[in-house]
Amino acid sequence: MFDLDQTLENPALRRFLKLDKSVEGTVVHQPFSTDPAYALKEWDVITKVGATPVDNQGRVKLGANLRVYFKYLIQKTAKNGKVPLTIVRAGKELQVQLPVSSQRPLAIPNLDGAYPSWFVYGPLVFSTATREMINGLTSGHLAVGSPLLKRFGDQPAFPDESLVAVSSPFFPHKLVKGYDNPMLQVVKTINGRAVKNVGDLVAFLRDSKDEFITIEFDLRGAETLVFPRAEIAAATDEILADNGLRSQGSADTLAVWNAKASR
Repeated sequence: MFDLDQTLENPALRRFLKLDKSVEGTVVHQPFSTDPAYALKEWDVITKVGATPVDNQGRVKLGANLRVYFKYLIQKTAKNGKVPLTIVRAGKELQVQLPVSSQRPLAIPNLDGAYPSWFVYGPLVFSTATREMINGLTSGHLAVGSPLLKRFGDQPAFPDESLVAVSSPFFPHKLVKGYDNPMLQVVKTINGRAVKNVGDLVAFLRDSKDEFITIEFDLRGAETLVFPRAEIAAATDEILADNGLRSQGSADTLAVWNAKASR
């Protein structure tokens, strides 16, 4: 449960919510999702987790002399990915089933020992942005204003959102002559189209018929890269061979790249 809450001890807050004196619980300060179908809304008062009452400090009783934060009960009460809550909304008591997960969805996730999705396109390596990349930022222009810092800790802004970054320096090639190294910069658009995730980027590159590929980065002062589409596509195999790379991407991005053959 990743919703944020606050205590219900303040008298003015209780009057603002028009709560009966008998109501005890914790106030939903920031719901994890703003989707209209989401079970919790701002200003809901969570009064019970399952059958266990929640007090005005957001605590639940465990035995005669022990009180703990109510979220302790979430994992113990949840069944089939949902936890039953009793809430008060606009003065009415409701029963809701709140979807819960053990992992918080993040726009910039941790790898946790896994490998990120990645894809080589000409002299560039695109990758899903991860928290581990932040360690590569310096105190210079790469860090100032970087979405890797601005979006740190954010949940995805929409389903399947993940930031896409250039994960390594350019591979040597004449196509990059005169361009600054965009390592650790986050891709904003390809040919003016916003990028949702690395799979979305690969699909666009796969299907593009434009004469040029333009890559805009989400960083003030960053260059926009322009490549002739036919030339950068033709250079990819050469670059892979010259640098001893046996694959153009991770299994998931290659599945997207090769999907065109099945159409």
